[in-house]
Amino acid sequence: MFYTAVELAIEERSGLMTPPMIDMKPMRASGACFSRPGGWSFCPDVHRFGFETFWKLAEAGTKLVDDATAAIEAYPDVARA
Repeated sequence: MFYTAVELAIEERSGLMTPPMIDMKPMRASGACFSRPGGWSFCPDVHRFGFETFWKLAEAGTKLVDDATAAIEAYPDVARA
């Protein structure tokens, strides 16, 4: 879910389609927090990627989006190829 959110944010900012960065499979819902029907639970993702809090997860995602957007702006012909 983390990389999908980053991917979608890059698409929104740049207007370019991005390929999937990672394919994650649903995991068993722990019931701890943010569980959805169907077995998705977001809380384990925070710790899986090494983040202590949701804020640190958000900061890392924002940095990835900013870096990708800067690269697209610096090399627009490569990004559109």
